[in-house]
Amino acid sequence: MKIRLVKCGDIGIANCNYMAIGNNLDDVEKNMLEHIEKEHKDLLESMTDDEIHQLKHRVSTFLGRSCGCGHLPKP
Repeated sequence: MKIRLVKCGDIGIANCNYMAIGNNLDDVEKNMLEHIEKEHKDLLESMTDDEIHQLKHRVSTFLGRSCGCGHLPKP
């Protein structure tokens, strides 16, 4: 079973070292989104609905393309 990982920095949130880690993609995605809503509430409040949608999409996309090592695959 692969371990999945996504970091705030991976999805464009600078100055945050938080990592959501787990075996289940849905759990890791949920964990990251909960972190963003709790710890980056000020950022979310400054974003449009479309920007929030894009941020959440980046989490899903990164996890879907990720090998679980925290880096995107090379093109």
